[in-house]
Amino acid sequence: MSKNKKPRCGSVAFRPRKRSHDLSPRISSWKHTDKVGLLGFPAYKVGMTTLGFIDDSQSPSKGMDITVGATVLETPKITIFGVRLYKITPYGCKCIGDVVSSQGQIGSKLGMKKDTKHKDFDWLAKESANACYVTALTLTNPDAAGLPRKNGDVVEIALGGKSCAEQIEFLKPLLGKEVAVKEVLEEGEVVDAVAVSRGHGWQGAIKRFGVSKQRRKATGRIRHVGTLGPWHPSYVMYTAPQAGQMGFHRRTQFNNRVLLIGNDPSKINRTAGFPHYGTVKTDYVLVRGSVPGTQKRFVFLRKGVRAPAAAVRKPQVTYIALS
Repeated sequence: MSKNKKPRCGSVAFRPRKRSHDLSPRISSWKHTDKVGLLGFPAYKVGMTTLGFIDDSQSPSKGMDITVGATVLETPKITIFGVRLYKITPYGCKCIGDVVSSQGQIGSKLGMKKDTKHKDFDWLAKESANACYVTALTLTNPDAAGLPRKNGDVVEIALGGKSCAEQIEFLKPLLGKEVAVKEVLEEGEVVDAVAVSRGHGWQGAIKRFGVSKQRRKATGRIRHVGTLGPWHPSYVMYTAPQAGQMGFHRRTQFNNRVLLIGNDPSKINRTAGFPHYGTVKTDYVLVRGSVPGTQKRFVFLRKGVRAPAAAVRKPQVTYIALS
């Protein structure tokens, strides 16, 4: 008799498996760095393509021209419209307040009233002594990418730096202005992709957890679970595989390498466009491998919290498929 046992069906780490309540996630953990700057950038998934580059990793194909699958993400410029301060309390980190800019069309996009009173930078300088960290309030511009959306996504992005005063000085001149992806990420960097996965609706236990089908003469049913648990305790435990929602869950994919960042869409656009998306119109990022989500899905690229300590190496791209 073989000692090998089949692993359990369905990881308990991803529970409860229910639908995500929002497509633009709120991120609670960030990379710690002394360099002042944004620690992530929002994007929209376009599709996948084929990309060739010189392998610079410690592998048998080192130095060879290899071809890999890459995900195309469109990254239109984001607008920084506010600064938010947090302080440490006995009940965790709490928001102290925001300094919001109402310049141009930012106020109208956010639904602000013209006579709304906001805190100024004098208040920000006083409260910075009590703050534990600072975040930037940003607004995406999906209309620049040609996406059928009226309003952008409000995203809260943390900053790197040694002190809150240093972070506030960095954000002061950027308040109300646009920031491009090249100012945040660089080629060869390792990022984490945070997105909501593709939804499959209500599915049974066979497809949802991969349990084995019953034999033909079992109980007259084949695609069902053989047992829901023991007699004692006489109740169904939460670990038992059952039918339910499959997909449309928030997932974080670690250590995705950025292979290419550009602002000329003609270099990556396919002849007939990307399926279910069309053509890229603004800045773009190519990430090695696949990332969660469907076309036009919001994807947040966060600087890798588990990234290796090695120096960033810019890949030498040799080929991009255009058909």
